[in-house]
Amino acid sequence: MERRGKPKWRRLGTELRVLRRRAQMTQAGLAPYARVVPAQISAWENGKRGMTHAQARRLDQALNANGWFERAYEKANTPDSLPIWYEQVPEIEQRVSELREYQCQLVPGLIQTAEYAKATIRDALPWASDDEVDQMVDARMARQDILEKGHSPLVSMVVEEFVLSRVIGDERTQAAQLDCVLDLVQRGKIRFQVVPSDVRHHHGTAGPFRIYTFPDNPPLASAEYAAGEVLMEDQEVVQRCMTTFGFLQAEALSMEASVELLRKVRKSIDG
Repeated sequence: MERRGKPKWRRLGTELRVLRRRAQMTQAGLAPYARVVPAQISAWENGKRGMTHAQARRLDQALNANGWFERAYEKANTPDSLPIWYEQVPEIEQRVSELREYQCQLVPGLIQTAEYAKATIRDALPWASDDEVDQMVDARMARQDILEKGHSPLVSMVVEEFVLSRVIGDERTQAAQLDCVLDLVQRGKIRFQVVPSDVRHHHGTAGPFRIYTFPDNPPLASAEYAAGEVLMEDQEVVQRCMTTFGFLQAEALSMEASVELLRKVRKSIDG
């Protein structure tokens, strides 16, 4: 009978596989650094076995992960830790030179206000405790540091028109969120476009996704799903996401027209 393992083993295994492939190492090549046989590397990557902290540290050093894998191990073994996918996104964003994101339901998490973020998290995770919600809100707010860097990444976002008018929390929360988006656009921190509701071609029907471009590594993509977010490193899949994002930008209003629509919706809330 196949050993299924624990969820945290499977999550760490996925992390290990991504880092190993990125380092262009085979399981057999990595095994000596961890002082194990190649079959043990395979078992870790398939989530069938756990590892010790010392093994996680050796793997991190062998893969030149700069502490990333060791921190993933520590977080996975902390009882009150955030979901590992919730921690992955900020760490990836810290290294990007360009970030592209499409959202069809909500304002993207990177540019959410604290109140808007809290409302979305409570709606998405009604079983979460107040402390867990506050922890996730703090983590989401910390992500915004990349927008204030001297050399901040190029951030391009495309959302559906529905996102602007959908009230999250209450009207005050929604108004403050739209003000935040306007401020970021006016300060040149993000590029923001809106897909009008009357377009003929709906290229975003597969759901929200992000594309991460790095100065020294192949690009990655991620897609949201009910239980969190999945990272995709297959370059054919990433290229398809890039193509889809290009189609979405082509169908969207120009930056100027998008901002004008945003201002119109914001004004209607006051009215």
